[in-house]
Amino acid sequence: MSTFKTSLKIMAAHRSYVLVYLVALSLLGLNVGAARTEDASSQVKEATTSVAVIDRDGSTISRGVKDYVESAGKAQPLEDSRQAIQNATAQKGISYILIIPAGYGKQFQQAAREGAEPPRMDTVIGYESASGALMNVRTDSYAGQVADYLSTLTDDPAHAVTLARETMNHSAPAERIAQDAKPLPHGFVVYAMFSIYPITAFAIVTISTLMMALGRRSVRSRLTAAPVSSRSRSLGAIGACLVIGLVGWLWIFGLGATALGASAVTTSAPLLAIVGAALGAFMLFAVSLGFLLGQISPSQNVASAVANIGGLAMSFLSGAWVPTEWLPDAVVQAAKFTPGYWAAQAISGAYTATSMSADVIRPLLVDCGICALFAVAILSVAMAVGRTRARSSL
Repeated sequence: MSTFKTSLKIMAAHRSYVLVYLVALSLLGLNVGAARTEDASSQVKEATTSVAVIDRDGSTISRGVKDYVESAGKAQPLEDSRQAIQNATAQKGISYILIIPAGYGKQFQQAAREGAEPPRMDTVIGYESASGALMNVRTDSYAGQVADYLSTLTDDPAHAVTLARETMNHSAPAERIAQDAKPLPHGFVVYAMFSIYPITAFAIVTISTLMMALGRRSVRSRLTAAPVSSRSRSLGAIGACLVIGLVGWLWIFGLGATALGASAVTTSAPLLAIVGAALGAFMLFAVSLGFLLGQISPSQNVASAVANIGGLAMSFLSGAWVPTEWLPDAVVQAAKFTPGYWAAQAISGAYTATSMSADVIRPLLVDCGICALFAVAILSVAMAVGRTRARSSL
């Protein structure tokens, strides 16, 4: 019996690995992707911030600041006490609390006459979103406008407040710029990034199990007794590993494209193909790594540990869990020496692409090629290890 057919029979006997590491994990990723959808509307919606203002000054300027903040956000009543402020932030979900201290108006006018910075106000910004921080920027901008008018046009605080309010009310309409290429569905991209882990776990566990089974004395004796060369046996084993990788890639990419990326088949087919190429290149790496572990013949527990821990580490370094922009520079530099990073770069690049021109597609294909080079390198090492073991067994 040929090595190829024997390998397929061995994998059929271990089909539970396929169900656990491929089907179950990919379905988990599908649920994660389905939960992460974004509105692709061309309209820009302005977020409304829940705000509360405590005015301890009562001056014309402080009342102007209070009126502006409450008009820019959704005003909420709030008692002037530490307990009420803490409860408002933790329980009521007020994103921005502004506390204007006593004497603020006089200090403000004096700073404007001297050309100094306006006095600071106390703020409590909610941690659940960035809307509070954005409101703080708008408040500082308004206060800066009042100070400019007091220092240049008028000495009347009421007039300066009115001018600043009119200036801040002027806004330009915003809309999203139409792209030449329709972006890939966000849920599909999230699923593709998540798939780095199941690809790693499935390929390493399945293929290392196959190689260890082929290395058992009884199976190796039967294959050696067959009238085929050692080169044919090696090619048969590699062919079986590639078939396993192909099955895994077809399932993962096909599942995501069918369930989450069907709309991109007709509108952004080249970008969809880039994601498929990135997953395919990474699958080749995982297959090569599983082939190497099988040649080294570690225990089943070692292979499972490498598959799971290595898959999680690869996903983290690639940016699947945390965007690489949030990682330290040293971690990002180290991640560039992993294939998952380049596969993720191709996937995220396809998502952010504004066109489907050759100038945009070519760098993404280069990222896929770099990921594939890792597979070639690992496979070369695995072949060298296999030849060394074969010679030592003679």
